[in-house]
Amino acid sequence: MRYAFIVNPISGRGGHDRGIVHSIEALIANHNDMDMGIYYTQGNKDAVELSKTLAEEASKAGDEIIVFACGGDGTAHEVANGIYGYDNAILGLIPVGSGNDLARELARGDRNFKEYTNLDLQMKGHPRKIDVMKLSWEDEGGEQSCIAVNGINIGFDGDTAVKANEIKTNSFLSGSLAYIAAVFSTLVKKIGQNLKITADGENFHEGPLLLATVSNGGYCGGGIRSCPFAILDDGELELMAIEDMSRMSFVSKFPKYRSGMLFEIKGVDNIVSYRRAKEIVVEPLADETMKFVADGETLHTGKVKIEIVPKAITVWEI
Repeated sequence: MRYAFIVNPISGRGGHDRGIVHSIEALIANHNDMDMGIYYTQGNKDAVELSKTLAEEASKAGDEIIVFACGGDGTAHEVANGIYGYDNAILGLIPVGSGNDLARELARGDRNFKEYTNLDLQMKGHPRKIDVMKLSWEDEGGEQSCIAVNGINIGFDGDTAVKANEIKTNSFLSGSLAYIAAVFSTLVKKIGQNLKITADGENFHEGPLLLATVSNGGYCGGGIRSCPFAILDDGELELMAIEDMSRMSFVSKFPKYRSGMLFEIKGVDNIVSYRRAKEIVVEPLADETMKFVADGETLHTGKVKIEIVPKAITVWEI
């Protein structure tokens, strides 16, 4: 087994430099009989190319490799896309970013995800096959595609995630605190989306809405439990849409939404639509393109198709 640690130097505002890198170096020094290495990203998509190269080299040598994404959800997203299609490669997570929602899902709770920064526990982990979401869309360069592992947020949630990234970069706030600050900042403009959404060929929504979420995992925004019924390996996508509503109405419901108890609100069926599906198509109606967030990464597309690919990637679970 090979072990590769891909470090995003700016993830979590670079705070991991004072801790996790030293821990990895100590781990390597204490296991000099094992094939281990640290690799640093220098720019956008570096982790995709690095992890793909590492998986390919290990495959040619007949070896298995765990590629640890040392960062947040964006770093995990890039590593997952790099190793996707390599049966010998496993996605590991060392959550030292600001979001870390996939690690929360694997750890089955917000309180436990920091265990994934314990390298001794990591060495005792085990592989687990999980589903991925395949996104496909057209642009001027032809058909494009990528995978997402955790979740996709469109409308208010997507705009909030983009704003949260800006806040995390330019302030002392991180994780769910940055997300909450972004919620209130985004509420000032309160821009949703105008979308047509179909699920397994059936009309799900058409017209304005506040937000839509397509999920494989249950968390978004650094600990917001937006899709509490999500399961990473059940072969289905979770689809939720929230109708447009007043600012005060959303603020009153946000604590329940944050804690995964939105569906406990009396009369919530009047404003929330929910179902499971294997294929979802989202199409912008008011504009030619739409902006949304997939695993913490901002994408800008026209109509996008999202398909579940069952147990298509292996993750390292502790």
